[in-house]
Amino acid sequence: MADKKHGELLPGVGCDVVSCKFNTVDCRCSAARISVQSEKAATKGETYCSTFCPRGTC
Repeated sequence: MADKKHGELLPGVGCDVVSCKFNTVDCRCSAARISVQSEKAATKGETYCSTFCPRGTC
């Protein structure tokens, strides 16, 4: 996969976290890549996006 630049959308990746700088107006992820973590996750709620960056801080 070619490297993406910030601002390009990741196809099929939505985001509901309005405080993340990578969330677009239409709730899509514009990060170059994402990383979802939690080694022992058994449910969706036990995972988290480690790509998250609060608006204005990163």
